[in-house]
Amino acid sequence: MGWVTVLVVAAVAILLIALLVLRRRGKTDDGSGAASVDFAANLALAVYLLVLAYAAVLCRDALATSQTDVQAEAETLTEMYWSVAPIPEAAPIRTQIRQYSAQSAELDWPLMAKGEMSPIPTKMLKDLRAATIQLRPVGEQGKSLQQDALTHVSEVAHARSLRADDAGSGLEAIFVISMLISGLLVIALPWTLGARPTLPSIIGDVVRVAVVVIGIGFIMLISHPFSGLSAVGPDAFTTAQQQYDQIDYRFPVPPTAE
Repeated sequence: MGWVTVLVVAAVAILLIALLVLRRRGKTDDGSGAASVDFAANLALAVYLLVLAYAAVLCRDALATSQTDVQAEAETLTEMYWSVAPIPEAAPIRTQIRQYSAQSAELDWPLMAKGEMSPIPTKMLKDLRAATIQLRPVGEQGKSLQQDALTHVSEVAHARSLRADDAGSGLEAIFVISMLISGLLVIALPWTLGARPTLPSIIGDVVRVAVVVIGIGFIMLISHPFSGLSAVGPDAFTTAQQQYDQIDYRFPVPPTAE
């Protein structure tokens, strides 16, 4: 939101300064050179719209990918909970899965908006893997379920690394620079004629500035998958916690494991 505020303030300041200068020093519009300026402005507008559209597609794809990765991690945690639930000796692992899910949602998400991840859930995941390896189930079925749980915990670790990559992603600087340069050209090129502002020209200036500012501001608000508009939230982990409760209903925790 800070970038958007700066963008709006800068655009309004540029517009007001340009109108003030042209009002004082501008000349009556005689149409000389208007055709070439219009061509250049239309070309800049085409480039601006092309970059804007491509950036919007990239941001949308990044949001979709991040949502898929978060959903996959939560579903894998649920599958791991299903794997260990029938094993009486694995009751502590259930608690660790719940704690990892809760701490990921509580600690990771505020940091992911800044491209970072909390080290606490990372350590908890390592402890969860170690506890699953050290598990000594009774019977072949228990051992098979342990292997499934080990597979799932590896998948969770991979999903977490993908989530970290998603948190560190964002729109490349070349797109932001291209939008800013082309947008400035769209706004400023008509002013190069030096014509004194009239009511129709002022309306046109305001529309041009608004279109450029809204377009760039919108892209900036969706440029990161875990912040701004349509940010990916921890809803999948909240749903997973509800799934754990349902699994506990089917496989109650043995009293001796408390």
